[in-house]
Amino acid sequence: MAITPTGDIFKTLSFDNTSSKGYGVYITGEAVYNAPERAVEMISIPGRNGAFALDLGRFENITVTYPAGIFADNEADFAAAISDFRNFLCSKRGYCRLTDDYNPNEYRMAVYKSGLEVDPALLKAGEFEIVFECKPQRFLTAGEVKQTIAQSGDTITNPTLFDAGPLLEVEGYGEIGLNNETVEILNVLVGDVPLSTASVKSVDPTIGTTDSIVIKLSDNLSLLNAGDTITLPSVKVEIIHAGYGTNCSVSITSATNLASATASIVSSPRYKVVYNSNPITFTYGTAATSLEGDAVSKFTYTSGGSQGTDTSHHKFQVSYDGNDTITINTQGIGSSIKYTIPAVSGDSTKSALLDKIFIDCDLGEAYGEDSGVIISLNNAVQIPAILPTLAPGSNAITFDNTITSLKITPRWWKV
Repeated sequence: MAITPTGDIFKTLSFDNTSSKGYGVYITGEAVYNAPERAVEMISIPGRNGAFALDLGRFENITVTYPAGIFADNEADFAAAISDFRNFLCSKRGYCRLTDDYNPNEYRMAVYKSGLEVDPALLKAGEFEIVFECKPQRFLTAGEVKQTIAQSGDTITNPTLFDAGPLLEVEGYGEIGLNNETVEILNVLVGDVPLSTASVKSVDPTIGTTDSIVIKLSDNLSLLNAGDTITLPSVKVEIIHAGYGTNCSVSITSATNLASATASIVSSPRYKVVYNSNPITFTYGTAATSLEGDAVSKFTYTSGGSQGTDTSHHKFQVSYDGNDTITINTQGIGSSIKYTIPAVSGDSTKSALLDKIFIDCDLGEAYGEDSGVIISLNNAVQIPAILPTLAPGSNAITFDNTITSLKITPRWWKV
């Protein structure tokens, strides 16, 4: 097994939250204090002394090299430790978190860059270099502390000399202001979209005619995207027949695509059939028709001393034009009709992402999480071309009252 040296001179690094100590690898800090190169373009102008310095507003990546050593009790443990550590480093892809004992309150984002050339001694110890390609920033662990912005106008103080690109965690929609730049979360993210509601309608068509009721949805269509759902939670239809004779009774003999269907005598010989549909769903932007209710009632009566039976077939059909109109047609109706239609709702496909929206002001990206899957929300969040930052000193944060929660991870950094 690997030897565990002790004492202040034995320092370690951690890459992707895994310490080199577990592999018996220790480092020295000869190059951990270096600074990155600022990106400046020097331009020579004829007739002008000196060169014009065009500051590109950024720093270049920096190479960080750790002289390292590995210790083991015997040759077999030494070979195993080297193999394990080499495979650990080479298995990591992209930028990973890098820390070391020399700078315990900072971390870098690093990519393992070089191979591993070990100079062994007695096959129990060896020297080598670990080389990382790092982003220029030294991020402060203090900048990982999430701060809740309780009300618009609250401030955050940046203790460094550099503008920081924060991570915003937002619930709700509206505008957020940081240092004269505005991020807007569009209200298309509203999950339950209230649409126009049809009023109760009574008609008295002649037997055999078809009547219809039209629901206009134009009030809130701007909140829906093509592919979102529009739902009628249910439709209640009452059909009252005039009837005839005495000793009347009525029953439902069959019902199709209905949540419920009942029949009763209103006042002999008039009878009523009531049925409630199941929820009816359409896709915004796609025209469709669906047969949603079909009921057969059996009416029994006495007329002129003889018993008679009358069977009536009632149905209604719901259609959607793909844009702003839902039409309900009733067919096979005898006397009068009354519709009761609850509030129609629209359901955005993004509703599952409303709980939490993340806006990365360093990358200019917006995203959410749905069942553990990261989904881009760049089409629903407007981020300005000049990315918002937290400047050195005090920063006032403003937001609309439709933002129900705002938390900021400032991500302070230095070089």
